[in-house]
Amino acid sequence: MKILRTTSVLAALAASLSFGTTFASAGEVVWWTPNFNEARARELVAQFQEANPDITVRLEITVTDGLPQRILTALQSGAAPDIIDVQHGWVNGYAQNNLVIPLDDVVEEGRDDYVPAALDYVSWNDQVWGVPYRIETHAIIYNRGHFEDAGLDPDAVPETWDELVETATALTGNGRSGFAITGGGEVGNTIFRSLPFIWMNGGSIVSDDLTRATVNEPEAVEAVKFYTDFFTNGLSPASTLENDGTANRRLFIAETVSMYQSGQFDVPSIAAENANIDIGVMTIPHPEGAETAAILGGWSFVVPRDARNPDEAKVFLEFLQQPENMGMFTDTFPARTSAMDLPRFDDPILQVFKEMLPYGRPVPIHPNWVQITQAYFDGIQRILLGEDVQAAMDDAADEIQALLDS
Repeated sequence: MKILRTTSVLAALAASLSFGTTFASAGEVVWWTPNFNEARARELVAQFQEANPDITVRLEITVTDGLPQRILTALQSGAAPDIIDVQHGWVNGYAQNNLVIPLDDVVEEGRDDYVPAALDYVSWNDQVWGVPYRIETHAIIYNRGHFEDAGLDPDAVPETWDELVETATALTGNGRSGFAITGGGEVGNTIFRSLPFIWMNGGSIVSDDLTRATVNEPEAVEAVKFYTDFFTNGLSPASTLENDGTANRRLFIAETVSMYQSGQFDVPSIAAENANIDIGVMTIPHPEGAETAAILGGWSFVVPRDARNPDEAKVFLEFLQQPENMGMFTDTFPARTSAMDLPRFDDPILQVFKEMLPYGRPVPIHPNWVQITQAYFDGIQRILLGEDVQAAMDDAADEIQALLDS
């Protein structure tokens, strides 16, 4: 198996069963969805079952921390649910390893309505292996009041890397950190926040032909140093090594962080938990003379190869992919353009997140991509613990190259 570290079938089965009983009875669809989707998922399930009384949908709620390994364990064990919500970037690895089934028949009716990049993300070997429902890119969320406190114009936001450092420095002090980066939690938190800096600096983690590790080349190393220096130079919180995106949002809500990188899904929580914050959103600053970049992220539904009731799962997916249901379900932007017309997406605070979408890029499609990102993430953590940036990326490159060669 060429995705993540080898897991024995018995160990995988035990881990899967310890998470939840995934075996479905006839006419039952077991659906794994993350906890941030739970309330909306239950509402959609109720609507679906009222219209389809012969199909029962059983929800099992996941958490993002450790989710890639948990899903892979289930897919390899033969004890998989019928539908799983996964990040776009994981789908092709599953497809290439024969762990999921193609879903062209599900998306066929609305294919022209999908954002092309979303379908491209989950396509391999001329087939569609996931049903994308959510797309997003990051921007930088900032506290306009903190800008004013520091004598900065909250409407004159930094556009370049040098300006971002200058602004973060001006905002840091009196118990506040200017710009929070992530260094812990689920690997994707740090990949989504740091990899775009590598891209906009002309670097990459692996070569375009997926044969060579490039994360230790000058453009990538310079970008990684730029990212990690926010912690090294005291502009990111002391807890950075442990912090994921949720932790940074909480620090922002507590007003001990002035700027941090995230998606629009954080805005409602900030507004609800600290209504005193005047929230600003800016595009991610870029090197002088270059363009910004972001990972085109989001989530898709997949049906495991060993799903007990794939036909019923497809009926449910056809319901979930309807524009009004997709538009209600997503935390960010829907993967179907017609769903973008719903009133909830007219909020002015979403404008910058929309502006970032054209700069979104997919991550490389490789069967070992999850392992590759783990190697890179481990290198980032070593840097935050004090290791030299070049040395850490050299070690990461060695491990990545072994994965590319396997």
